[in-house]
Amino acid sequence: MELIARIAPFFAIIAAGALAGRLGLLNARIGGWLSAYTFWIGFPALLIRWLGDAPPPDAGQAVALGAYGAAMTGLILAVWAFARRAGWTPQAAAGLPMVSVVGNTAFLGAPLAVAVLGTAVRPLAATLVAVDFILLMGVAIAILQTGAASLGIGAALRRVLANPTVLGAAAGLALSATGVRPPGLADQGLSLLAATASPVALVALGGLIGRDGGLPARRDLSPLALALGVKLLAAPLLVWIALGLVGASAEARATATLLAACPTAVNVFIQTRAFGVFARGAAEAVVAGTVLSALTLTLIAHFLS
Repeated sequence: MELIARIAPFFAIIAAGALAGRLGLLNARIGGWLSAYTFWIGFPALLIRWLGDAPPPDAGQAVALGAYGAAMTGLILAVWAFARRAGWTPQAAAGLPMVSVVGNTAFLGAPLAVAVLGTAVRPLAATLVAVDFILLMGVAIAILQTGAASLGIGAALRRVLANPTVLGAAAGLALSATGVRPPGLADQGLSLLAATASPVALVALGGLIGRDGGLPARRDLSPLALALGVKLLAAPLLVWIALGLVGASAEARATATLLAACPTAVNVFIQTRAFGVFARGAAEAVVAGTVLSALTLTLIAHFLS
């Protein structure tokens, strides 16, 4: 019931955006503005605030973080290879790795881990969020760009350095490591901007669904099924196995597995929309994955606790 209570507000905001889109109040132009705001301002501010406020993990957790990062990066590359071999469109092949692996760890996973496993896991959970939005998001953005323009993976990786999500996560991690906080007015402003990230992104997502509504097209069903299967089932299982192999503590293993099991992040929709690659597929995966995660996350959380 606690998990359902955490997820319910997400759907209420998505529904409000969908209604506005259906009534014509939230057209594509306005939706683009909302997405751009979240992409450039809201979500980077959230990462700076959330990661900057978290205490750094202890040195003993480095092995667990490395195993998590390696397992999830390997999964990104495996999904990309499979999608290309399956002959799906270049846009689907470029977007699926991000949709299938980058989860809603900042909004849902880390708070849920603290609620289920206790406050002692907060530093590790925060660092896992940083791994998601620096390492995993960086690799996934590089692949995503291959579907948006005629450039190689090397050039795409260089462009990742300018991505506001990656920069925001890196800045938050730096604040956490140094213990520095922005001065008073800047700190208050950052907190206000961070509070807007999730609601604005969810309204933009709902607007897209409301305008384009309906069931996924037949050609989109296989990519969507792959994304949901990898994100909700394969990712947590792989992380559970990987951290067990490196001898991570039970607490670290449970925290990483719970975060790996989170549904696709709303920010994935924002990223795919910003690059014009697989945005509709990302929106479908966010909504369907969040619905299904009410069951899968509850079962996994029960098993881990």
